[in-house]
Amino acid sequence: MSPDKNTEDLIHDLLDGSIGKDEFALLEQALLEDPEARRDYFALMSTDQMLEDNYEMPDHLAMHAQLIAGSDAGRSGRSWWIWGGVTAAALVLLSATWFTFFRSEPLPASVAGSADSYFLIDGVTVNEGTWLKGQRLEVRDGVVVARLNPFTEACIDGPSLIVLAENGRDLDLRRGRVYFRVDPGAPAFKIMAAGAKVRHIGTEFGVWVAEGGSCEVHVTDGRVEVDRGNQKGRWTLKAGESASWRNRGDTLLNPVTATDFRKALPGETVVFEDDFSEASGTLLRDKKPDTGEPWQVYMERSPTTVGGGRLDTSGSARNLKATFIPETVPNHRQVVLMSFSTRQPAWILDKQTRLGGIEKIALQAADGTVICSVQAKASEGHRWRIRDEARSSTGDGSRAIESELTDLSALQENELTLRYDALGGKVTLHDGTSTQAKMIAEVPASVRAMPTSLVIWNDDGGDLALKRISVKVVDYP
Repeated sequence: MSPDKNTEDLIHDLLDGSIGKDEFALLEQALLEDPEARRDYFALMSTDQMLEDNYEMPDHLAMHAQLIAGSDAGRSGRSWWIWGGVTAAALVLLSATWFTFFRSEPLPASVAGSADSYFLIDGVTVNEGTWLKGQRLEVRDGVVVARLNPFTEACIDGPSLIVLAENGRDLDLRRGRVYFRVDPGAPAFKIMAAGAKVRHIGTEFGVWVAEGGSCEVHVTDGRVEVDRGNQKGRWTLKAGESASWRNRGDTLLNPVTATDFRKALPGETVVFEDDFSEASGTLLRDKKPDTGEPWQVYMERSPTTVGGGRLDTSGSARNLKATFIPETVPNHRQVVLMSFSTRQPAWILDKQTRLGGIEKIALQAADGTVICSVQAKASEGHRWRIRDEARSSTGDGSRAIESELTDLSALQENELTLRYDALGGKVTLHDGTSTQAKMIAEVPASVRAMPTSLVIWNDDGGDLALKRISVKVVDYP
């Protein structure tokens, strides 16, 4: 009779490093009492260690294993001492395994995000850092790469939610898409996904869990074991194969025809940047920025000058345009990030009396359509909000969709980043120099146009002073 399922699960948990002390005691008792459990233990342990290429079986254990595999009825009457030796060897090996797995904590995983990413660890945003056991990693936008150990990398596509198990190895994928690249010699680990255990066997594979418990596992290299329990079954998938199920339904096995998994961080290109570091009094008209096309001035009542790390629109209404040429790639998702730094404008004393003042920075498409903007009005305390401008330019009477007012004033020193995701259908504003800073406003994006310029506009006493401004394009193949 084959060893029961519970014992086999305990052996797998031991190999994964997730077994607890109580479960270890149960496994030890099973190995003492059940010769077939010992046979199964030797087989799984040997296979696992050979795959990891970091274990050499001692000669006397190898001999016992061969005796177990080759035993027959003719030897059974005179092999009681062999079985006794096998039992002892199993317990010695088990004790050594226990010591190996429990003598030290695994190193924490390291995480880093794409330029447009927004992710949190236990509810806290970080630019990059460590992901500790028991912590929840939530990727809301962009892509995050987690280095689980020197041999294992996980590429996580937002939106996703994953918990790093208490043993610091296993993952609980609750929703989202993750692509795993596992090099030879990697420690064993498993992924809990939609009620199944997914175990690698030296491989590259993707796991996708949708809301409601649907799941897909795609294998591109090596092998993966998918275990859905006694009732649903267990499968070993080879390269080019996939398994999928909806909720608690049956498992479908299919070839992998295409995958939607991100396998690396997306590329990024700065298409416009200016820090206004010229000599004070430099005319803005036709000035070449650090990156991008020369500035264009469409309206000014007095000359617009820059220099010393400052562009100040004080003194008159202005309409200023900076053109950039993004490299558009067909069928690629491209996210645009506009980051800028403000300071107090030179003219500040009139701001309490001129309540019609407006400050605005907008992204504009090649046909002149204003896509989205960050805007502040004097009547609203010069506090920033973001707007989906394209809706108001359709000619059907629609009004721009605006976010709630933020607590940040256009007249104060601040660092802000606007994220425009056409394919994702949203615009967000972040209080900092990257999208990992706190998100303070969000509106939907009603068009999928690619920006080719930014426009700085002020009127009726609304004045804006900038220390720098830049535009970056994040490209997803």
